[in-house]
Amino acid sequence: MDESLRALQLKELDLLKYFQQVCKDNHIEYYALGGTLLGAVRHKGFIPWDDDIDVGIPRPDYERLCKILEGLPESSNIKFRSYKNSEGCIRYFGHIEDTTFKVVRHDKLKAEETFAWIDLFPLDAMPNNGLLRKLKVYQVLLLRAMYRFSCFDRLVDVNKKGRPLHERILVWIGLHTPIQKLFDTKKCLARLERALTATPYEKSDYLVNAMGAYKFREMFHKKYYGKGKMYPFEDTEICGPEDYDFVCTQLYGDYMTPPKADDRNHHALQTVSDDA
Repeated sequence: MDESLRALQLKELDLLKYFQQVCKDNHIEYYALGGTLLGAVRHKGFIPWDDDIDVGIPRPDYERLCKILEGLPESSNIKFRSYKNSEGCIRYFGHIEDTTFKVVRHDKLKAEETFAWIDLFPLDAMPNNGLLRKLKVYQVLLLRAMYRFSCFDRLVDVNKKGRPLHERILVWIGLHTPIQKLFDTKKCLARLERALTATPYEKSDYLVNAMGAYKFREMFHKKYYGKGKMYPFEDTEICGPEDYDFVCTQLYGDYMTPPKADDRNHHALQTVSDDA
């Protein structure tokens, strides 16, 4: 494994332990998502070529967590960023970062200087009625596309592998037309917020991480999350959905077979410094 990638993973592992302590102290539920869950199941830690950690927090707990993290002291090397508290932050979901470990992301049209981070995704409710749920899916996908066009050069990985045809068409439009100028990012984020939080959490049986890489493939009945289950992860444990098999199968199919080297997506990161 690349030594700089492993150094980044270990810094993110420290962030995970910090995050878990905050959750424990404040009775906040969370679940490992996507590649982080898959790494826990298949590798008992990071996927060897993965460079981040993704966790999902039920929307009510997510809102509480954001308020708690916004109260971090200015002197702390751990920072919480979201579009609501950080000027220039364009991602809908929040993240915590360690400012002692700087990296540069080269996976977008514009390089981005950032730090070792963990992505914090809200898990949002979806309508129980099948027709209303389908309409909500189309509404959020449209708003999501408008938002991503609004900051296309800073947000969209134009070289991402395995995109379906309709996504490749959207990427082509973003690359070859001035569509980015038609949308205001702040307004797009506000519309997304209203749409994602419109369904009352407690009255819904379905949850989705609508802003993650898998979009509505990452929509599940709450029973698959359950109360959570602990999985080995490096030298600690991480909480994930109770029914990991159903979740991973829906996301990846034959999830225990690693993809070929050419099919592995990553963030094209360059480690700049580790001052810790």
